[in-house]
Formats: sequence, structure tokens, C-alpha cells
Amino acid sequence: MFTVKKLKISGFKSFAHPTEILIEDGVTGIIGPNGCGKSNIFEAIRWVMGETSSKSLRSGAMDDIIFNGTQNLPAKNFAEVSIELDDFQGDIQNIPTNDKKVIISRTLERGVGSFYKINNKDVRAKDISILFYDSGSGPRSSSIISQGNIDQIINFKPIERKIILEDAAGTSGLQARRHESELKLQSTEINLDKLEINLNNLIEQKRSLSRQSRQAERYEHLSQTIRFYQSVLLMSEWKENIHNITEHKLQIEEYKKSLKVLIEQTNNQSEIVNLHKNKLKNINQKKEEVNRSIFSTENQINNLQNKLEGIQNKTDEINKFLNTILNDKNLEQKKYKELSLYALNIKEKIKQKKSLHSLKEKLTQLYIDETNLKNELKQLETIFVNEIQLTLGDEFKSDNLKEEKINLVTKKQTIVEEINKIKNNLKNIENTFSKNESNLKKLENEKKDFEKSIYSLKNRISKGFDESKKQKQISETLENEVKESSKRLTEIITEIKTLNQLIGSANLSKDTILNLIKIKTGYENAVYASLMYELDATIKKSGKMWVKKSIENLEPINNSLANYVEGPEELSLILSQIGIVNNAAEALKNQKELKIGQSLVDKRGNLWRWDGFISEENLQNKKIIDSQLKMNKLEEEKKSLEQTLSLQNKKKEKHLKFKEEIDENNFLENKNLETLYLNLDTLISKISSEREKNSILKYDADKFHEKINELNNLYKDTTEKLKSIKNKEDLLLKGDDSKGKSEKKIVEKKIQDLDKKIEEKRNEISTIKELIVKEELNESYLESDMKKTTLNLEQIKKQVETLEQREKIYLQEKEKLKAQPSELKKEIENNLGIFNQFKNEHKKLLEIYQNISLELSKDEDKIVQLNNKRENTRNEITRIEGLFNGFREKEKELRNIIFERSKKQPEEIENSESFKNAKLKNTEDINKYLEKMLFQREQMGPVNLRAKIEEKEIETLIEEIELEKNDLEQAIEKLRLAINKINSEGKNRLLSAFEKVNKNFSDLFKKLFNGGEAKLELVKSDDPLQTGLEIFARPPGKKLSNISLLSGGEKTLTAISLIFSIFLINPSPICILDEVDAALDDVNVEKFCKILAELKSNTKTKFLIITHHKITMSSIDRVYGVTMAQKGISDIVSVDFDRDNFKEAV
Repeated sequence: MFTVKKLKISGFKSFAHPTEILIEDGVTGIIGPNGCGKSNIFEAIRWVMGETSSKSLRSGAMDDIIFNGTQNLPAKNFAEVSIELDDFQGDIQNIPTNDKKVIISRTLERGVGSFYKINNKDVRAKDISILFYDSGSGPRSSSIISQGNIDQIINFKPIERKIILEDAAGTSGLQARRHESELKLQSTEINLDKLEINLNNLIEQKRSLSRQSRQAERYEHLSQTIRFYQSVLLMSEWKENIHNITEHKLQIEEYKKSLKVLIEQTNNQSEIVNLHKNKLKNINQKKEEVNRSIFSTENQINNLQNKLEGIQNKTDEINKFLNTILNDKNLEQKKYKELSLYALNIKEKIKQKKSLHSLKEKLTQLYIDETNLKNELKQLETIFVNEIQLTLGDEFKSDNLKEEKINLVTKKQTIVEEINKIKNNLKNIENTFSKNESNLKKLENEKKDFEKSIYSLKNRISKGFDESKKQKQISETLENEVKESSKRLTEIITEIKTLNQLIGSANLSKDTILNLIKIKTGYENAVYASLMYELDATIKKSGKMWVKKSIENLEPINNSLANYVEGPEELSLILSQIGIVNNAAEALKNQKELKIGQSLVDKRGNLWRWDGFISEENLQNKKIIDSQLKMNKLEEEKKSLEQTLSLQNKKKEKHLKFKEEIDENNFLENKNLETLYLNLDTLISKISSEREKNSILKYDADKFHEKINELNNLYKDTTEKLKSIKNKEDLLLKGDDSKGKSEKKIVEKKIQDLDKKIEEKRNEISTIKELIVKEELNESYLESDMKKTTLNLEQIKKQVETLEQREKIYLQEKEKLKAQPSELKKEIENNLGIFNQFKNEHKKLLEIYQNISLELSKDEDKIVQLNNKRENTRNEITRIEGLFNGFREKEKELRNIIFERSKKQPEEIENSESFKNAKLKNTEDINKYLEKMLFQREQMGPVNLRAKIEEKEIETLIEEIELEKNDLEQAIEKLRLAINKINSEGKNRLLSAFEKVNKNFSDLFKKLFNGGEAKLELVKSDDPLQTGLEIFARPPGKKLSNISLLSGGEKTLTAISLIFSIFLINPSPICILDEVDAALDDVNVEKFCKILAELKSNTKTKFLIITHHKITMSSIDRVYGVTMAQKGISDIVSVDFDRDNFKEAV
């Protein structure tokens, strides 16, 4: 037994942070609002006790019990719950528990699984389950009532309800052990069946191997006989091989003697060839000198011809440029003449104009005269008014004033009409003026566009001229490049011709190996010497060709020629067998170690062969090969030069064509420039006429404005006069007139005369004003036009000067070029004579060269024939030596085979008696006997030579399995006894527990219901281990019936009675009650609390209860409040009612 002391939770469901709960004696209450995580504490206890069902923990999967995170706190990857037990008594398998304190923990890692530990040591889940089952608790025991599951005890089937009895009897641990023993028994029986099958198979195998071992013995006897007669045959073959070795050795010595004679003949013939070669060398030197002279003369002729062509081309270009310049100059001169005439016309116009000063003086004088006349008129009007007042009578004065008033009113109306008429005219003038102004702006813009076009066209013409000059320079550069390329091409063609003549009939095709290999610089002589007669062969099908061949286990020579030559795969074999040495001493040292077919060569062309042959500077075909290689390079260079020359000519033609296009474009643009100048002149005349029109309109508008001002002034005067007449009319009513009519008439006549004079002065002023405005406008226009014309004349003059300078330069160049063609033609004729002389000399030398070459080729053919004979002899020696070495190798192989089979040398076997006896037999008889033995051995079929060994191994294995079988049978017997013992113990405990639980249940039921009757019955089986448990209850005033017929509250009280009746017999260390009082009223809750208090005092069980009922809360010893300050995260606050003193609330 044990007591539960402490619970620690971390990362389990809503408990994100590590939380510790002390579980002390008595009743510990857990309270808090719905959804705050109270039930998660009880589920943590069940989980650490070994609960495996995620559904019973209210989760979809086991990983869902790990804290899943909130908005502010991330999810965790593991959950851990540990429970601390105190006063522990008992044993745990494989865990020493000397200390009374035991800590059981369970950890779940996301995606990995659960791990159980007891005191930090890993254990199985089964060990944890048995530990709690033995104490009457466990994740599914009746001491743990989950939320809403109090009714389940009532609703269980009788067979399921049996768990209550098992908890009371303490047989849960026994049941677990029995189940474990039954599984072990089942596994052991299966293992025993398997062992018996294996044992039967092994016995059958042993019988088969016994037969096979007898067959193996016979096979061994036949094999020994076969090996003996095979060795006899091998001895015969070895003897024959010794005879062949002796014969081939004699043949090699004969061939070596004939080879020596051939070498002497070859050396004599080589001396004759060298004499011919020296002659050819001297002729070649002379030929090269003549060729050089031919080259230089031919180059001089080509250069002179190219120069002549260049001069002709240059002359044509100069003529083109002169024509262009002449056209440009004529155009510019024509423009200059036209502009000069235009400038003279402007000067004459300026001279013909009247002096503005005299007109302005006259206008000033007229203004003064007009002012004097106006003053005089005012005086007369004043006198006239006074005279009228003095002379006329009241009536006459009144009639006169009326008449004057009517005239003034009529005059006023006339003035208004005239003002309106002038305003309409002024409006028309302004409209016309604005239209003219917009036209003038358009014309000005057109003029600017023309000037811009002329400026840009001039720039283009200038750039075109510069571009033409540039293209000319590029063409000249390309012409020089073409000349140089042509010169080099001529040299190459001549050199190729010479080399062809030098090579003659020995010219090698492009498919030869010589043209397909690349030799590292400095190793040419080594290649020529070692592959002298093979370089003219091809890799295509022909009379002399290379084919791909591979020889297994052929090792390359050290520092082989393959490292210095790149070529086709067909050469890889021969190149790997030719070694490069630095000097003769090294060669002689290494020559002794050469294998068949191998040779050594140095950079100078000295050759050392495996058969002892040595050749110093063996380079008969070197010059031909060098000439061939040089010719190949020249051919490549020729191709490249021809391509370059073609590109250069195309480029040159392209640039010349481009230059012609530029010149043509310049000519067209000059024509366009002339057209633009003509259009500009027309536009300027239009602009001047439009300006004249506008100046006249402006003058007319000013005149109309003045007229309107005058009429306005007259209108004001008329209005004042009307006022004056009104005043006079008012005065006439008051007084008499003292003046006469005669004076009035005189004054009136004077006034009329003065009005006429003032009108005349005004007309004269307006006429002079109009003249002044016109003169000013014409003068400003003529001055600006004169400035522009002067600037254009200066530009044209400069352009003409530039063109004249260019014309002068081109004429000078043309003069220089005139005399050159005749001189060049003379030089060409002289050089052609020299060239022909050199050609004739070259022809003579060529004839001598060909005659000596024929003799040389004949002598060389003789050398080739001798070399072929020598090579054939060497090849024959090589062939015979190859056979000789082959026989020697075969002799060694046969010797080794004979020794391996008989552990004796052939000479020893030859002298042995068994061999002599066998030798007496015919070879044919031995072969027939061997065939017979081999046939018998083959008829035996597959033979297991390890049969005896395998038979012994199986015998040992059978003995081991029989021992193992005995052990398993004993184990099965022990397990059956243990199961029977557990069953017997379980039955006794269950029957004893049933009687006690039934009595306690009846007593507690009566207490809770204040009377009534209740009992338990075993049903459905006579065997207590397989029986079910039925509950019958009769509350006070009701009939005895099945518990399922009771009300909800009655069912809860009945279930509580049953659970607590178990605690009275076998109290569990901990009891968990999750809201069991939810269905009870206050009276029944008080009864529940009383019984809980009795159990607390009578047992050592620690109670954990979740409740929302106030009565239940008042009866508990301490409280843990569960809160959720942050959404999704549970926290715990504890209060101990026994330790804390509370004051009464006021």
C-alpha cells in the first residue's frame, strides 16, 4: 500500500505552465467556473496511472492532450505528469524501492509516444498498471468517478459491474498477473510446437546427409584416379613442349645471321642516298634564292599595279568631289547675288522714306494751334452767352434757348450714333487684326521651321561630307590590307607549288596517320624514327592501314610516346610500347629489360629495339614528312587567307558603296537646301506684307480710338451746354436782356469760323499721325530685314570660301596624280622582264632537280626493299621468338600444374615407377580410361562434399533442441500451476468481498434513504470469476426492483452507497469524485457529506472532489481554485480552511 502525496502537471491540456498540487489527508475540493480546466486535473491523475484511451480523456488523439497553444503562447511539444507516493510498501519488478518515497511520471512527446518512469528509471506501462491495481486503484477503477459517469455504475451490464467486486476484493492485480501468465503460456506452447517441427525436419535432414556422405567418398576416389591420369597426359605434353623450344632456338640464330648481312647492305646504300641528297640540298638552296627573287619581283609588280589602280580610283573620286563642290559653289554664288540685290532694294527704300523728325515737329505745332483756337472759341462762347443775356428779351431769349436746346439734343443723339458706328468698325478691325496676328504667328513658326530645316540640312551635308572623307580613308586602309593579304597568298601558293615539286610522288593523302596526329614540340624526330614505315598508313580501308586492336594484360612502357602524341585509338597500342629516353647511356641500360615488340627512342631520332637493333638518326623520310606537314599548315593558312581576303573585298565594296550613297545623298540634300532657301524667301515676303496690313489696321484702330475720345469729349461739352441752357432759361424768368442782336450775330459768326478751323486742324493732325506710324513700322521692319540679309550674305561668303579652299586642295591632288601612272607603267614593264628571267632560271634548276630526284628515288626504293627484307626478317625473328616464349611460358605453366597436382617436379615424375607403368600404356588407352572415369563421375550428378561436416553439425543441433524442448515443457507445467493458484485465490477473495460489500451496501443505503432495502446478487454463472453483479433497491414506500427503474437522484445515491461500501472493505489510497452531487438536492447533499466525513475518519483514503454545490464546499478541508486569467491557460490558487482564520464580513 501507499498514500498519494503530490501531483505535478506540465504541458497537459490547459496547464501550459508547471503546476503542483499537494494532496493531503481528508477532503480536498477543486472549484472554479465551467470550462476553466478542473476535470483536466483528474484526467491527469488517470493518465499517469496508465490510461491508454484518448477518448476517455476527451481527446481525438493522444497528442491532443499536449498544450496546443494560444494567441500569445506557442504550442508545446511534450506533456508530463508525475505523482508522488509516500509510505510505499511492496516490490516493483527490476526497480529497487528501499526508500518509502516513490515518484511515478509519464511523459508524452508529440509524434513520438509515451514514456513511463519510476524514480527516474524507465519502466513498462504494465508495471505501472499492476502497481495501482494491487492498491485497489487505477485509471478505470470504481474509486475514480468522472464527470457525469456516476450513472454508469448503475447502467453497466451485470458482467461489467463485476469490476466493483474486484476492487473490493483487491483482485485487479491478480487478474492482470493471470492475464500475463496466460499470454506467456500461449506463447510457450506455440514455441514448443515450432521446436517439434524443427526437430522433425532436422532428423529428416540427418538421414539425407548420411546418404550424401557415402556418395562423396566415392566421388573423391574417382577424382583422385582422374587427376593421376591427367598428370600423365600433362607430362607427355611437357616433353613435347621441351622439344619445340630447342627447335625454335636454332631457327632464331639462323635468322639473326641473315639480318646482319641485310644491315650492312642497307648502310652502303644509305651512303649513296646521302650523296644524292647533298646535291639536291644545293639545288634547293639555289631554287629558294630564285623563288625569293620571283616572289619579290612578283610582289613589286602587284604593288605597282595596285598603286596604279589606286591612283585611277583616287582621280575618279577627286573628279566626283570637284563636281559636287562646283555645284555647291554655283548655288551659293546664285544665292549671294539674289540676296545682294534684295539688300540694295531695302537700302533704296530706307533712303526714299521722309524724315520722321520734320513730321513730328509739324504735329507738335498743329497741337499748339489747335489749343489756341479752342481757347479763343471758349472766350467767344462766353461773350456770346453774355450778349444774348444782355440784348434779347425774355421771350426771344426763351425761344432761342429752346431752339439751341433742340439742336444740342439732336447733336447728342448724332454723337451717340457715330460712337456706336465707330465702335462696330473698331470691333471689325480688332477681329481682322487678331486673325492677321494668328496668320502671322503661323508664318513666323513656318519661317522658324524652315530655318531649322536649313540649319539641320547644312549640318547633315557637313556630316555627310565628313563621313564621305572617313569612308574614303577606311576604303584606302582596306585596300592596303587586301594588297598585303594578296601578297601573302601569292607567297603561300608559290611555296606550296615548290613543296609539291620537292615531295613529288611521295605526296601523302589527307587520310594518312601523319595528318591525323598532333606531336608535342621537340618530339617530331622521335616519332619519325619510331614510326618511319607506318606514318603513310590510313585508318580507312586501303592497301596499308591501321585497325583497332586490344591485347589483355599488356602493360605500357615507362615514359611512353603516347604521352607526347595525340592521335587515333588505332595507334594507342604501338605508342604505349615505345619509350622516350634522354640519352644513349639510358637507352642501352633499359634495352636489356625490353619485352617483345618494345623499343626506345630519343628526341634526335636514335632507335633501340627489344631484339638488340640500334639505329642512329634514322630519319630518311624526315624532309618529306616535314615538307608534308609544312604543306598542310600552308594549306590551312591559304584557306584562312582566302576567307580573310574574301571578307576584306566584301568590306571594301561595302564601304565604297556606302561612300557613293553618301555622295549621292549630299547632292540631293544640296538640291533640297536650294529649294528651302527659295521657299524661305517667299515666306519672308508674305510675312512683310502681313506686317504692313497689321500696322495699317493698328493705325486705323488708334485713329478710331481718338475719334471716340473726341466724340466723348463733344458729348460731355454738349451735356454741359444743355445744363447751361437750362440755367439760362431759369435766369430769363428773373431778369431782362440789355444787349442787341447785332453783337450776338457777329460773335456767333466768329464761333462758327473757329469751329471750322479747329476741325481742319484735327484732320491735319490725324493725317500726320497716320504717316508717322507707317513710317516708324516700315523703318523698323526694313532695319531688321537688312540685318538678316547682311548675316546671310556673310554666311554664304564664308561657305563659298570654304568650297573654294576644298576645290583648290582637290585640284592640287589631281595635279600630283597626273604624272604618276606613266612612271608606274614603266616600272611594271622593267619588273616583268626581270620576272621572266628568274622564271627561266627556275625551270632549268627544276629539270636538274627532277633528274637527281629520280636517281634518289630509285636508290631509296632499294633501301626500302632492303629495309622491308630486314623488317620481314625481324618480324620473322619476332614471330619465332614469340612462339619460343610461348612454348617457354607453356612449359612453366605445365610445370606449375604438374607440381600443384603431384607436389613433384616433372623430372622427378618422369623417373617414378608409377609414371613408367602408365607410360607403357598407349595415350589413346589413357584418354579412353579418363573419359570412362569422367563419365562415371558426371553420372553421379551433384555431390555435396560437405555432407559429413553438415551431418555432425545437425547432430549437435538436434541435441540442443531436445534440451530446449524439455525446458519449455517444464515452463508450461509451472505456468498452468500458477494460473490455477491465481484462479483459486481470486474466487475465495471475490466470494468473501461479495458478502462484506452486500452487507455494507445495505447499511449505507438505509442511512442515505432513511430506510428502505437494497441487496446485491451474483448472476449468469456459477463460477465467481465469470459471474455478473446485479443491484436490487427499494427506497422507502416502494417495491423491491431493478436499479434501472429508479429516479436520477435515487440512482446517484444508490451508486454512492455502492462505491462507499467498497471503501469500507478495501479503501483505495485516493478517491476522485467529479461533480457526483450534481443530481442531488440539498437534503441528500447533506447526507452525502455526512457519509463522506465518516469515511474520511474511518479510512486513510484521500478524497479529491470537484463540486459547484455550496453545502459540499462547506464540508471540505481545503480548496484549490482553478482560474483562467489568460484564455486557454489554467492556473491554481489554494486555500486551507484548517490553517486560515477568516473574519466575518461586516
